[in-house]
Amino acid sequence: MSSPPVGSMYLYDNITPPLLDNSYQLSVETKVTFDGTQQPLQPATGFFDIEGPRFSLSATEVGAMFPPNNGHGGFDEAIPHVALLRRTLPWERELTSQPALIGTPARAAGDPPPPNPSPLQDGQTYGPVPWMALLLFEDGEYQLNHNVPLQNVVPADVYKRLAPPAGITCDTVQASLSLVNSILPSLEELTLLTHVRQVNVEDRELNSGSSDGWFSVVMSNRLPAPGGKYRACLVSLEERTDLVKANPPEVAQIFLRGQLANAGQLVDRQISAAPGIDIHPEGATTSVLTSPDMRRITPAAMQLQAPYFQYLFATVQLVLLYSWQFECTGVGTFRDYMQRVNVSMAGTAEDPGHPNVSDTGHITMTLADRAGVDEDVWYRGPLVAFPLTRDPLTYHSADQCRRVAPETGAEDVSYAAAFEAGRLLAAADARLAQELMRWRREAFRQSARVDCLTAIQKAMSLAQPLDLHAPAATTVAVNAAQSIVNGITKLGDRYGLASVSNAAGLNAAQLQQAWSLSSVSDASAILGADAGATGATVAALAQTARPSTTLADVAADTAGLQNLTNARARVVANTKIQLENV
Repeated sequence: MSSPPVGSMYLYDNITPPLLDNSYQLSVETKVTFDGTQQPLQPATGFFDIEGPRFSLSATEVGAMFPPNNGHGGFDEAIPHVALLRRTLPWERELTSQPALIGTPARAAGDPPPPNPSPLQDGQTYGPVPWMALLLFEDGEYQLNHNVPLQNVVPADVYKRLAPPAGITCDTVQASLSLVNSILPSLEELTLLTHVRQVNVEDRELNSGSSDGWFSVVMSNRLPAPGGKYRACLVSLEERTDLVKANPPEVAQIFLRGQLANAGQLVDRQISAAPGIDIHPEGATTSVLTSPDMRRITPAAMQLQAPYFQYLFATVQLVLLYSWQFECTGVGTFRDYMQRVNVSMAGTAEDPGHPNVSDTGHITMTLADRAGVDEDVWYRGPLVAFPLTRDPLTYHSADQCRRVAPETGAEDVSYAAAFEAGRLLAAADARLAQELMRWRREAFRQSARVDCLTAIQKAMSLAQPLDLHAPAATTVAVNAAQSIVNGITKLGDRYGLASVSNAAGLNAAQLQQAWSLSSVSDASAILGADAGATGATVAALAQTARPSTTLADVAADTAGLQNLTNARARVVANTKIQLENV
């Protein structure tokens, strides 16, 4: 699909993967027919898993968030949201395998059509409903827990349906059950709060990592209030049928203010009605609120409405995938800041105590140098009343950016401050820090490899230089073997049998002493008496006995000599016949 035009983006309700994260069985059947007869072949069966983030989320999966992490500004008019680098991540898991436990959203006449079929027909699961949500908690409303066993986080039936591997631990966010029920999105709200964006990656100076322009975005349904400190929590709702409801919470609410006699703590809360618990609107009953003015809760009233108070102070934990903090302090939108810019002539100050701005757009400030001495320097931001020329130089440290400004004749630290601010922003980006560490580690490996190959080439005097990007193990092994063989004289005992035969375990005399044998021959018998295997001396075989005969004895044997003469005559006669035939 083509990228959107510059300055534009494409929005999608959802993008689901071909297969959800789960375990699958693959069966392969082959049909072979020979001479019109089907041949029996056994089908092959295999299993495979598709796994993605489930109980934790790596920082590398997060592209950006707003408000920014540890940000301070006027964010009370902005909906907190997080952009994930995987377009299918919010829909890679199923919200629940039992949609009947959640139910069907109620619809009245005039309501807009549902965002998706939920639930589908024939008892199927829900449509593309995300399995995660972004919840916003104010400081004091939540508690973070780390490395909590999963069975201590979710109810027993939820844990059974999740069927996780043994020993799974996770981080959690814990809050009151009444608060979670009031801010947790309903079934259709979950769908509307999550979408996919395709942006043009060339339409910005800094790209988000190696992004291809696709992001899945999860938004919160709660706006922060001015002056508050908040934490945005991306939580997992997989199989949390005990919390996710088909419809938003009831509008009927109750306000309590008083002092609990037993607990000794003030109650000042606004909560949503709990299912199955009778919540009395304010002033509607005197059984709970004995005094309409002070609305003091008595012990008898607490005992009477025990289920209600248990619901009021009960807490619940959610699997925490990712979180960040921010504060709503002052005005922080670009429009607000621009409205506060002094549009009068440079060099004047609207309010006493504000620094004067020179005609070049600089302000003076005191800076302590490396020697600890204070000096007056000039600083100017990027917004000035006249065009500026961008500095094309490349800097490697903030000190390289310090210079004397020709307009003022004093030291200008504008570029140095911008360099340091950019470096700190980059260091605060977890993904960028990981990519830089990976780049440095890879560069170190390549440098170490070059040094190693150079040392090998120098030590072995290789004719051909070793290539950094080619396998060097074979070349080094061949040259090392050749260096070992060169200069070695002919071996007298090629197979080393002499050395082996002198080993203590193969020496019959030493073996006889060590084992206290009766004789050396017994030790030889134990060793197998195989002389060829141990290099022992091999005795000569006995010679065949023959009589001692002299030349005189041969001459006196006339019969024997006559036999030799007759044999010679036959050989000569036979040779003549063969020659005549030829």
